[in-house]
Amino acid sequence: MGEKKAVFLAFLVGFITGGITALLLAPASGEEVRRKIREEVDKTAEKLKAEAEALKTKAEELSAKAKEVLKAKKEEVKEAIEKGKEAIKEKKEELASKLFKKEEEEI
Repeated sequence: MGEKKAVFLAFLVGFITGGITALLLAPASGEEVRRKIREEVDKTAEKLKAEAEALKTKAEELSAKAKEVLKAKKEEVKEAIEKGKEAIKEKKEELASKLFKKEEEEI
């Protein structure tokens, strides 16, 4: 995920730099260049806002899914512990029964 973010930011910086360079090198008046730069900055800001919103939504979805998985795993662990306790209880009763029978045989 971090690599994608770095690639996106590098692309964005390159895009902005290229756009500004193209505007500055194009034959136009200072006022027109400033207007074009302002428009490019506004467009880029809108794109960033949209991307941030998409990332926020994706993060919320992943968080909700992680909570669901965690809850399911928690239940699985709980069930496994209960089964383990039951198995221990059965084994304990079995051993106690064997011990009791052995003591009776000795008497």
